[in-house]
Amino acid sequence: MDKGLRRIAGVVLMVAGIACDVWLGFGPPKDWDGAGRVLRFGLGFAGTGAITWGAGLIFWQPKAERAEATDVA
Repeated sequence: MDKGLRRIAGVVLMVAGIACDVWLGFGPPKDWDGAGRVLRFGLGFAGTGAITWGAGLIFWQPKAERAEATDVA
């Protein structure tokens, strides 16, 4: 995957995750009970995972490049 395309995908994924978590914090009804409460919990984890995965796409570095960076010293 091209470096620029990967970074754009990472930014889009992070924005979607942040939007989901902000919506869960401020937007949905607070009276969700039963399955809705479990769904809200799962959406919170999914949004946090999207933020983490997006950051991984933005700052991704192959193992070969990591080894070269540590051997320079």
